[in-house]
Parts: sequence; C-alpha cells; structure tokens
Amino acid sequence: MNHKKRVSKLRYVAYVRKSEPRKERQLLSHKAQIRKIKERFPDLNIVHWMPEESHSAFKPGRPIFDEVVERVKGGEFDGIVAYAPNRLSRNEIDAAEVTYMLRTKQLKDVKFSTYSFENTPEGIMMLQMLLSQSQYESAKQGRDVTRGMQEKAISGERPGQVPQGYKKIPKLDKYGNIQINPKDNKVITETGNDPERYDLVLRMWRMVIEQVHSPSQIRKIVNDDWGYRTPVSKNEEKPRGGIPMSASLFYKILNNQFYAGDIKHNDEQHRGNHNAMVTLDEFDMVQSLLGDKGRPRPNTHPYAFKGLIKCGECSCNVVAKTNSKIIKSTGKVATYVHYYCTRKSEKRPCTQNKYTRVEDLQIEIDQELAKYTIDPEFRDMAVKILHRNNLIEIKDRNTVYTNQQKNRQQLQDLLDKYIDMYTKDLLDENQYKLKRDSVTQQMDSIDSHLRSTEHRTKNWLELTEKAFEFATYARVRFEHGSIEQKRDILMTLGENLQLKDNKLLIEPSEWLIPIGKEYPKIYSVFEKVRTNKKASSKVKEEAFSQIFESWRARRDLNPRHPA
Repeated sequence: MNHKKRVSKLRYVAYVRKSEPRKERQLLSHKAQIRKIKERFPDLNIVHWMPEESHSAFKPGRPIFDEVVERVKGGEFDGIVAYAPNRLSRNEIDAAEVTYMLRTKQLKDVKFSTYSFENTPEGIMMLQMLLSQSQYESAKQGRDVTRGMQEKAISGERPGQVPQGYKKIPKLDKYGNIQINPKDNKVITETGNDPERYDLVLRMWRMVIEQVHSPSQIRKIVNDDWGYRTPVSKNEEKPRGGIPMSASLFYKILNNQFYAGDIKHNDEQHRGNHNAMVTLDEFDMVQSLLGDKGRPRPNTHPYAFKGLIKCGECSCNVVAKTNSKIIKSTGKVATYVHYYCTRKSEKRPCTQNKYTRVEDLQIEIDQELAKYTIDPEFRDMAVKILHRNNLIEIKDRNTVYTNQQKNRQQLQDLLDKYIDMYTKDLLDENQYKLKRDSVTQQMDSIDSHLRSTEHRTKNWLELTEKAFEFATYARVRFEHGSIEQKRDILMTLGENLQLKDNKLLIEPSEWLIPIGKEYPKIYSVFEKVRTNKKASSKVKEEAFSQIFESWRARRDLNPRHPA
C-alpha cells in the first residue's frame, strides 16, 4: 500500500507598520501594505494578521513587533510576512533579533512583497545587510533633516510650526510663481502673517507695552471683545484648536522672542526674516513688567560678570538684572544693567542694598588693568630677548636631559643584570629584591626629573609669552571685546572679587604682581635707552635685558588663556 508523504505547511503571521500616526505624513498606509501582501502572496498560509502598528522602528520598543517575536519563539508561528524589510526593523537590535531567530531555526522563513528572501546562510547575510542599510538610511535621513532645519534657522526661517499670529505660506519667485524644491518636489514655504490673527496679536502686544490694562484684563479683551480663537490643526485623527487664548498661551506669546524678530533653534539665536511685532527693547521691557510670570529668554542678557563677584559684606553672590523704562520725552525704551547683592545669608545680615551700574564696574576693571599694562614696543623687545635667552637655556637643558637619559639607561642595564643573576641562582630572592628596589627607586627619581625637564622646555616660553600678551592687549580687548572676552579677562586679571559700597575689590593674580611692581622702574630704563639717539641697538638690548632678572625668577607663570 503506497502512502504519500504529508508535507507540513508553514504558518505565517502578517505584520504591517507605518512610522507616523498622522495620515498626511504617510507614504504607504496600512491598507496599501495589506493589499500589496495579498497580491504578492495569494496562496500563503497566513494564519494571523497582527493589529496595525503606527510606531517608528528607528529604536527598539514596538509593542506589536515585540509580541510577534515572542509568539514566534513560543512556536505559534513559523514565518513572518511584511511589505518590506524596513517595515520589520530600522535598528540594529531588532534586526539582530530577526536574523538570530532565522539562524537558530526558531523562525523558519520571512517573506516580503518587495524583496525575495532565501533561508540560506547567504540569504540571512544579505538580509542582515539590507536591514543594516535601512538603519543607515534612517540615521542619515534624521541627520539630513537636522542639518536642513539648522540651515533653515541660520537663513532666517523658523523650522516647524510658527507661533500665534503667523503661518507658513508658499514662497514665490520674482515672477510670482510658487517655488518647488527639486529634491522632494514639495512646495517651499516661508513665514508670513496670519491674516486672521496677526493684527490681533500685534494689538495685544501694544496694550501690554502701554500698561493701560493688567495682563488678565488684556487677555479677557482679546478673547471676549475681539473673539480671538487659536488656529485649528489639520490632524484628521485629533483636530485641535479653535479655542480662546489660555493664560499659559498668553504668557508663552509674551515670552517668545520670535515676536521681536529672533529665531531660537538648538539653543542658538538667529535673526528671522519675518515681520517682527515689537523691538528687542520693547520685548525686554515686557519681561521686566511681567516679573515672575514672564520668564526672560535665556542668554538675552549674557551678563559678563555674573557668578564672578561676591558681596564684600556678607559673601553672598552678586547678581545682575536689566531694567527698562520708556523715556516719556522721546518715547524710546532705555535699558540699564545693574549688579547687586542677593542678601540671602541667614547668618550675616547685609546692608548692601545699593545697585551698581555695569558701566561703573567696567571703569574700575579698566583702572585695575592699567596697573599691569605694558607698552607694545616694550613687549616686542621683551619677546625678542626672551627667545634669544631661551635658545641658551635650551642648550643647557638638553645637556642635562642627555645626562639624565644616560644615567637612566645605566640603571636599566644594571636592573637587567640583576634579573639575569637571579634567574641563574647567583642571587637569592632577598638579595635580588633589595637590589631591584634600590635601582627602581633611582629610576623613578630620574623619570620624575625627565618629565619635569620636558614640561619646562615645552611650556615655560609659551606661558611667559602669554603673560606679556595679556599685559599688552588686555585693556584694549576689554574695552572693545565681546561679553565673553570681558568675562575671561576679568577671570584672568584677579580672584576673590568683592563688591562693597559700589566699589569693586580685586585681588590680582599672583603672576601679575611682579609686573605691577617691577614694570614701572624697568620701563623707565627702557624709555631712557630708547630715546637715546646715540645708543646702538645692541646697547639697548643689553640694557633692556634687565627685565628678565625679575621674570626668570618666576617660572611658575601660569596665566589663563587671555581672551
């Protein structure tokens, strides 16, 4: 009697996924994927269709996909069918999970509408490469999007959604035609005025600046009298908007520097191309008026000396704030920066309740810098002689360095000799350890001297030049430099900075003290020689070399990098 061999039919589970829950962002919907799978595999034994998943596969953690994996491992399914490999995975962990199940025979087969897979070592390797390519494309796409958004902000256009009162509109060329991006065939947009809301938000700003009504009264007028309603989103699944302006939205608008013409993206500020509703000065004034409710924008005022100064009476921090007011005679906004003690010490009551203008602080810092400022010509001559003397020192140091290396090699040879004697039983263990420890101690000492010599050779000239550089140009840079440069110069100038009775007390950096003490008398010698028409350049250099008797004795010069 002939019996036909019974062939078991693999049981497949179907998995469909899209990355975004928003329908308008989808390239291939769930329904389209299901249709493609059925068209490609009309006779496939699909025993179960998993619920449709709307989740990015760039990172692990998809609930439905994880369920598929567990049910395959549990023996419920033999194979997986999906529209394309990138529907299964776009990250290394999930990709490894799929290919590992194939190698260990937990998963017998995978099928795709767009790709033919063969369950062989070569096929699994190709699938791994394809899934890795999907991960790379996702990462590259994310990087390109990030770079594109950054470039957009730099060019003056806010990436993504725009605040209330504005909307994205098609960008037109010089002939009035809508511009299309050739890369993705999409319409290029720019920020324009929202015709329904721009004027209302602008009037709201003017009311806040004029201070005729309180913030709560202004919001009530906006909603009740003007009938303000927020824009309705285009999300078909969860439409939002069309409601009055909430208190949080009201203050969010007044705290957003976008309305003053700036764009913030990735903690960077860029000037926008859109129509600003208020000036920066007016925006600052509103932040001051709102107090605690108005949280001023970060880095709007990067105070140069914030966090560097302590109160000279109670040792609390000295902080800064910006005050603005409208000058009635001109209608313009005047801005003032003041420093003051927080007076937050519970142990030491403080009487320092006066404000110090930033201009007064800068005058005092300039006066302190003047004590350590040297003449540019003096500096040039100093560096010239410094290099000349350093060549002599390099020769001396090289001689010392060579001798140290020679002594070190001799000790190494001696240590090798003791090791050889110990291995040949010419020294017992105690004798060997005594000799070894004695030699290694000497070698450690020489190594320390070698490192010290190398460090001095490399750094001393550079640090001394920086000291002269700072003393020559710090005062000019402080006057004309940026906020960051002013801050760095003050940090280099001194320490233990204290503000008391509107006076700034500065303890100069140790390396600056000899400059302040010795420079005047040395410069007087230099000035006499320089103005001596009969003296040769060689005589001038010899006279000028007196300066190094002071500086050469202070090789611990370690100024911070000047701004």
